[in-house]
Amino acid sequence: MALVCSALVVFSAWIYQSRADSTIDAELDGAVRVRTQAAGAALARTIYSDWRDLTFLASQFSGARDRRQGMLEGLRGDGGRISWIGYARPDGIVAQATGSLLVGESVAERPWFRNGLRGQFASDVHDAVLLARLLSPGTGEVPRFVDLALPVRDDTGTVTGTLGMHIDADWVENEIEELAQSLGLELYLVGAQGDVVLSSADTVPDPQSLEILRTARTGNTTALRETWSDGETYFASLVPRVGYADLPDFGWSLVGRLDPDQFRPALDSAGRGLTLILVGGVLLIIIMTSAFVIAFVRPLERVVDAAERIAEGQDVYPPEPRAPREAQRISGVLARLQDGLSDRRN
Repeated sequence: MALVCSALVVFSAWIYQSRADSTIDAELDGAVRVRTQAAGAALARTIYSDWRDLTFLASQFSGARDRRQGMLEGLRGDGGRISWIGYARPDGIVAQATGSLLVGESVAERPWFRNGLRGQFASDVHDAVLLARLLSPGTGEVPRFVDLALPVRDDTGTVTGTLGMHIDADWVENEIEELAQSLGLELYLVGAQGDVVLSSADTVPDPQSLEILRTARTGNTTALRETWSDGETYFASLVPRVGYADLPDFGWSLVGRLDPDQFRPALDSAGRGLTLILVGGVLLIIIMTSAFVIAFVRPLERVVDAAERIAEGQDVYPPEPRAPREAQRISGVLARLQDGLSDRRN
């Protein structure tokens, strides 16, 4: 009995472990996919609000010459998110800008101006060039921006210049960190060149060392389990494009990394719970089996033993078991047989 119960426990544990591992892998794979997609959508929607404001400003800009400066300053706000907004004429000279920064200077060679003059444009994270000396004088720090730009047209549809916005890349990184913390994973924003440009983690991995980062260049959605540079194994998922509605394409993709160890306490608790259930079940089987043996098997054994002794010619009286009913009937039959044998002898 003990051997059978032990085998049952071992078999049940093996079934649980094999099924649990595959189930956990599937659930973690799904979790990192969903969370990474949610983070990418949330980040894109936040930047889309700035794009929508910039688009509206461009539509009103030509007819509001006396209000342009106020409109620019109002859209910039306190500067915590938007570092600079400016309007440059078709020749590249800045005509209006927040804080009057770069007014009168040429931005003709800047990508945001050249591309914004032709249509809607969004840039990858880049270091400030012209504004570095104005926004961080004497600090040695170089601000980083994310650019949005689009052409300004007059009532006839003629392009009269470019309206550009510089969003603080540090603010974008803070958004990524907050999203990562709320979703319980690490996030890596991958630029158009395949490098990690912003991240919620303290260390940035080499793009060539990980398959998930190499896959970012192909533009395919994927999720896989992989060992990272710290020697730990993580579940990771790639969102090939971070975008929303008509927001111009930054060329970004987003990688989310999920540490399975953060689920380990819950999994261990579940495992302990299942083990208790298995042990409790086995103990219940043992108790029920013992009760069956005591209540049914043992009375039958005593009746069978009496029958064998009667068959051998011994003068014994069959026991009178209280249960089961079959044992009582057999015992009664044996008693009548024994009485018949005694009468014949006499």
